[in-house]
Amino acid sequence: INSNNRAWKVVHLMRHGEGEHNAACDAAGDEDMYEDERYFDAGLTIDGREQAKEAGLLLQGSKLDVVVASPLSRALQTAMIACKAWKSPSQPLLKDPRFVCVEWCREGMTCGVHPCNRRRTISEIKSEYPQFDFSSITSNEDDIWRHDKAETQQDLNHRVALFLEWLETLEAKHVLICSHCVFLHALFADFVKEQDNSVNSWFGRGELRSFVFEFQ
Repeated sequence: INSNNRAWKVVHLMRHGEGEHNAACDAAGDEDMYEDERYFDAGLTIDGREQAKEAGLLLQGSKLDVVVASPLSRALQTAMIACKAWKSPSQPLLKDPRFVCVEWCREGMTCGVHPCNRRRTISEIKSEYPQFDFSSITSNEDDIWRHDKAETQQDLNHRVALFLEWLETLEAKHVLICSHCVFLHALFADFVKEQDNSVNSWFGRGELRSFVFEFQ
């Protein structure tokens, strides 16, 4: 990650705020609740919404051309809340960014078969989030989540590679990406040349980290 090459973008990477499934696991004291069907495509908690707002406030003064989110509800909600907070009352003429939903930056599903990581149909999501462009997602149904087996690390790495290829060609220089902890960890572990432990560490809930990406 550096800015020495002309093929660069300012990329704000963000993990979604606290989800209902996260709060349930915290309350139970273990991660068994991730397997509970009640948390299918879990949304944000009140604390998660506040975390998203705080991240948006941190972005005030930064330019945003495009806001990218995974199609899972907690990421879409985070993106909308953060963007609303970013556009402060002191900047009423600030141009709104484009909103794009991208399948490839969904949560990594290598840790198990968790309903919280299964998405709704795109037609249903579109009706709730009409601001987003869903044109890069070709299947209305969820073709990634499997009820009988977890995602392999190889498949997750393939998704990360596809996402980075897409990001490189995106016509934007300043991008906010609202994604998930396992996906973001895989991105840095296997694709980004950065040895700083503060960069490679797991993202906290609602955590925002900003970089200049150089594409080679």
